[in-house]
Amino acid sequence: MILAWLKKRRDALQSASNPIAPRGHDTSAPPPISAPPGPLALYLAGQITAAEQAVLTQQSIEADDPDCLLVQGLIALDKGLKADSLRILERGVSLHPTNSEMQVALGRALVLAGRGNAATAAFRRALALDPGHAGANLNLAKQALASGREGDCLPLFQAAINRDPSLAEAHFHLGNLFRARGDMELAEKHYRKATSSRTDYEDALANLGSLLKDRGNSEEAIQHLEHALRIKPDISEAAFNLAMIRVNQRMWPEARQWLQNSLIANPKQADANYWLGNASMGLGDASAARIAYQAALRLNSNYVQARWGHAMAQLPAVSADKAEQDHAVGAFAAELDKLKTWFRVHRPNHAYQAVGAQQPYYLAYIPNDHREVLSQYGALCTSLMGPWARKAGVPAPVHGIGSKCKIGIVSAHIHEHSVWRALVLGWVKHLDPAKFELHIFHTGSGRDAQTELASRLATRFYHAQGNWPEWASVISSARMDVLVYPEIGMDATTVRLASLKLAPVQLASWGHPITTGLPTMDAFVSAKALEPEGAAAHYTEQLISLPDLGCYYHPFGLSPTRVDLQQWGINKTDRILLCAGTPFKYSPCDDALWIDVAKRCSPAKLVFFRATPSALADLLETRLRKAFKEAALDFDAHVRFIPWQSPSNFFGLLDQADVYLDSVGFSGFNTTMQAIERGTPVVAWEGEFMRGRFASGILRQMGLDEWVASSHEDYAVLVEKLCTNKALRDSVKHQISARRSLIFNSTTAVAAFAQEVTSLVGQTRN
Repeated sequence: MILAWLKKRRDALQSASNPIAPRGHDTSAPPPISAPPGPLALYLAGQITAAEQAVLTQQSIEADDPDCLLVQGLIALDKGLKADSLRILERGVSLHPTNSEMQVALGRALVLAGRGNAATAAFRRALALDPGHAGANLNLAKQALASGREGDCLPLFQAAINRDPSLAEAHFHLGNLFRARGDMELAEKHYRKATSSRTDYEDALANLGSLLKDRGNSEEAIQHLEHALRIKPDISEAAFNLAMIRVNQRMWPEARQWLQNSLIANPKQADANYWLGNASMGLGDASAARIAYQAALRLNSNYVQARWGHAMAQLPAVSADKAEQDHAVGAFAAELDKLKTWFRVHRPNHAYQAVGAQQPYYLAYIPNDHREVLSQYGALCTSLMGPWARKAGVPAPVHGIGSKCKIGIVSAHIHEHSVWRALVLGWVKHLDPAKFELHIFHTGSGRDAQTELASRLATRFYHAQGNWPEWASVISSARMDVLVYPEIGMDATTVRLASLKLAPVQLASWGHPITTGLPTMDAFVSAKALEPEGAAAHYTEQLISLPDLGCYYHPFGLSPTRVDLQQWGINKTDRILLCAGTPFKYSPCDDALWIDVAKRCSPAKLVFFRATPSALADLLETRLRKAFKEAALDFDAHVRFIPWQSPSNFFGLLDQADVYLDSVGFSGFNTTMQAIERGTPVVAWEGEFMRGRFASGILRQMGLDEWVASSHEDYAVLVEKLCTNKALRDSVKHQISARRSLIFNSTTAVAAFAQEVTSLVGQTRN
């Protein structure tokens, strides 16, 4: 800190060494010889060694020079030399008792020595000598703050900046005080003044960045936080806040790096370890995630989100091999049992905070029936949310008033998204407004033209209502007859809300196509064309199978952009086999299938896609490379991973593809519908569960059953037939073009949905 008096002395010293020529003076004459800068000027300029030498020189002339004693005392203070600073400054005050700056410096030395009362007396003497003295007020304020007397320190900080508006430290502390009081406008104002006065004030830069992050100004926050860390790389809070910005942006590599930096500076951070676990899961590194969650729990055993996360991290996004995948389900079930026991024994008041912190999302991408384990998971979710609901006073659900049935749709994806296009759009456009009031609760942040469409068509549209407890209050107060959750399992807010009973009838659907396991869900809305025989046994909910594909689907109608395939090393002679699933849709159980397809169809390129960040695609590529190598097949001659494409580019790729290859085990609904829109031949897999039967259901609905496979060999043979026979491909394209009207723009399923809803609501009213 540069005290007000010292700044004035510095300016005076600089003026004395650079005198301005008086009027009439001949400026062409040589300038007068300036005296060398004194010890105080050198100290203030940061030339400490030169200042010490100047002190010795000056003291040889005048041993008790006040500037010399002051500089010696300040240098000792800077070095943390308690005894030396106190001895020098006590002597300085005894020789120069009317020097207010010497009194302030002595006060600082007394604080360093732990003599608070004596320090206060020195600061008050400085104020008696110079009423309103900035440094004295500042240091008295800091003493009050350290003693917990926040009410006393506020006027003292204000008095300090009244005397010296550029006093950065006072502005910094005022910013902290106003932020603690919730006055973010004033806090930001003072942080900005602190950083304006001292551009290298790393603590103020860090706090300003943190505040801006909390206020949603991420880009400017990043600038200040990075500036603070350039000055002082070990500010753990700044690194943590940078990480949290990147977490919100789903920039997992950057988030993980900043969290690791924060932990290097301060390893004992449970929060940083927890979020490191989440970032690692975002990068598909489940092993690192488990280690990070365990580190958080060692620091805080009651960290329920970390405990929950550790259980969910048993499920890898992209398994390295079949053994890891097979182990995952059992490990998840075992950890879920431990979770249930821990919550039953410890009963923490904040247990509900675990729900939705992470979700068993990747379980759906592992083959087999997971009804039993998801039933246990769902029961645990509702058991933890129930006490919160009772404490928060969430009322029992009641029907709405009026003649119309009130349907609420709760989704984080009321924008251009697969869930919106496959499911919600049809309800929004085609439920009869004469019979239904449609209320949309858009819990996500995305907003685009589809969001605006939804807001126009809905009876009432809710968006940006706050956090999930506020959403629970809004939804409960709206008194819906039925709530529909299209994609439970894909979003934290919706799974928390779905774990409550906020309406008399609550429905899930196949935006995330697997049973929710939640006892709060009355039914699961599916489709006859997508479900196998005996499908009801796969669900904890009552299964409702709507006619046909169970939805209204409107094609994109985009103009395709022709893409240059050669930029990715795909030759003109290569057959193009599009594999458009996300990386976690490709199970290691099916790696041999892609090898067989590559062998049969050569010259060909199996084209996979790499989204940003590319970590999950990297994991899939690594595993496939290994499998191809073990099969003595050149991976690079047969496979390409290309960047994720815009819709128009993807349509252009579909036009150039020989075959669209359905992902096995977890099929692609929207991508298959897009392939059909462009007339691209599709080979589909018919899986054991609904999530593996989207493409097969679509093809069967069009009467193209011959392109549906139920074994690896059949699948590879069908792909080979198509890609090696142009006439056959052209015939299939013609059939697709002639029959695609059977699956587009049909309102049959919406009408059936309306009937089912009306019946369910009627049953609960009686």
